[in-house]
This record gives sequence, C-alpha cells and structure tokens, in this order.
Amino acid sequence: MQSLEEEASTLARRLTVVKVAKPNQDMRFDVPVIGTRTVEVMTQAGATCLSIEAERTLLFDRDALLKRAAAAGIAIVAVPRRY
Repeated sequence: MQSLEEEASTLARRLTVVKVAKPNQDMRFDVPVIGTRTVEVMTQAGATCLSIEAERTLLFDRDALLKRAAAAGIAIVAVPRRY
C-alpha cells in the first residue's frame, strides 16, 4: 500500500467522487443528477472515478456524459444501495 508524503498536494493524488442520495431524501423532488459538467469539474480536479448510487441517480445527456467520461479517463461505477 502506498502512502502519501506529508508535503504531497491533495491534487497530486487520484480522487474518487461519490454521489448518493441522503438516507431520507425525498426522491420525488430531489434526485441526485450527474452530467457533462460533472465530468468537466472532475477533470479539473484530477478525479479518475465517479461512484453513483444505482437506480437512484439521473444521468443527464447520458450518451454525451459517457463519451466525455471515457475521453477523460474517468470510470463511472454504479453501486447498489445497501439498507
């Protein structure tokens, strides 16, 4: 396992972004959403993986989102909700 040096910058590390609904979130009015802007911000931050909650996250402009993520080298992983 690799550890970080004390002087290493946060931006020098690989980052994973996690997007999930809150435990009691009202999915009728407030649904987690990702889109091409998500990928743009992740690219700027140096993130390489996006983990989303399966069946509870909307993908806005799905084809463009997946194309941009692939071009940026960002993996998108859908994880089932665990109760």
